Amino acid sequence: MTQSRLRPRSLLLFIAVALTACGPGAQQGGGIGGTGGIASVSTGPVTGFGSVFVSGDEYDTTNTLFQVDRQAGADQNQLKKGMVVVVEASVLQDDASKKILQRTANRIVYTDTVEGPVQAVAPDGHSLVALGQTVLVTGTTIIDGSVPGQDVTSLTPEVDLLEISGFVLGDGVIVATLIERKAGSPDYEIKGFVKNHDADRALFQIGALTVHYGGADISLMPSPNGNAWNGLPIDALGRAFSLPQPGQPDGVLTATRIAPETIGNQDTRLAEIEGFVTQVLSPSEFFVGNIRVRIDADTQFEGGTPSDIGPGVRLEVDGLLSNNILTAARVEFNDRIKLESDVATINSQDGASGTVTLAGFPDTIIRVNSQTRFKGQGAPARLGDLQVGAHITVRGEPLNGGALATEITVLLASASVVFQGPLDSAANPLLMILNSAIDTSAIPDSGFRDASDSPIGRIAFFNSLAPGLIVELEGTWIGGAIQWREAELQQ
Repeated sequence: MTQSRLRPRSLLLFIAVALTACGPGAQQGGGIGGTGGIASVSTGPVTGFGSVFVSGDEYDTTNTLFQVDRQAGADQNQLKKGMVVVVEASVLQDDASKKILQRTANRIVYTDTVEGPVQAVAPDGHSLVALGQTVLVTGTTIIDGSVPGQDVTSLTPEVDLLEISGFVLGDGVIVATLIERKAGSPDYEIKGFVKNHDADRALFQIGALTVHYGGADISLMPSPNGNAWNGLPIDALGRAFSLPQPGQPDGVLTATRIAPETIGNQDTRLAEIEGFVTQVLSPSEFFVGNIRVRIDADTQFEGGTPSDIGPGVRLEVDGLLSNNILTAARVEFNDRIKLESDVATINSQDGASGTVTLAGFPDTIIRVNSQTRFKGQGAPARLGDLQVGAHITVRGEPLNGGALATEITVLLASASVVFQGPLDSAANPLLMILNSAIDTSAIPDSGFRDASDSPIGRIAFFNSLAPGLIVELEGTWIGGAIQWREAELQQ
């Protein structure tokens, strides 16, 4: 199995300290042979409190400055789990052991990904439309208590206002990490990528939203002349929004401010980001969310290869940030769900959306929609191109006990089986994952591994389990049955 994410990130921090020690600069850190201080910037969802945990990393917040929805002087109590924040921090590390001693947040900043009226809600509650953006609601989306029954189907279109935090997945598509209902007047906001820019008319689009910026503050943007804005990640604030009308299919936002969307203006030796690949510019450059990432011969990969990078793939990336480009020291494929087997059934509604099941796992329902990326053998482009019996891998997010596929790859025929997802329950030797019961009786003690890929034995493995932990199993089809050989903790 591939080695999962380790904390501390010793390789990356060794590189960061070595670079810092090479010469003076704003990011220079501490002494050799003792402890080293590294200035860092990171972005990800809030995952816990006590101090503040972001993407699982703990930050001391004793002297932290908080800015929430552009209001300085906020405090930690205004943060909620699921809010995607930017953290400017100092990381203290023991130079000899490479152990992280402490992460101290100097500043934590939060702004909404989308704020505006809900326009439509899917009957199954798996998605909604707000401010012209399709918002995907997955099994890890936190629905705030301000939403009646914590159920998005209780929302009233064109009446309820929403504040949504999440990851931009693509043009006009957002994977929500937190959904809140807002009282009072909206402060319209949208993050995304500019398309169809028309400088003469001072407008562009993000998804199914038209943004008029005549009279808006664009002082931080490059010159609007020509097509220079197309493809740029931006954050738009507005003072008015009009819903789509007959003959006008897009809603219209009247903007007050347009600014580039970044994770800070200061270069740093250590940047850490989490999100979905939104654009691929070349084999060596792509965007994760709104951050441009560059890979090179020194980049280390975990859980995948450069050829696996494509729109909709969830990554964690660490490296050096300079001029708003992150040169990756490490790229980790961070999909919570990874499945591999033969296609058993296909239930297609319109050739683009529907469900799939895999051989060996009839109770795990994989949902496919128009945002699912297809690739691989036969150049599939949508669900209608998939065939029963095809050997595939599925990457995605949990959804109602099953999976929402963000990427499906058709492979050459194989007997390999991979099943990774959040644990429902466990009772040695059985694991319940994504509604599927997996019998681990045949796995030898050496096949049970911890998050560092070290053998820990069956008893220690099962004693470490808790609902929600990500578990990966690998096996092979032999004589019409799956022979499991390894089970590994992924977080």
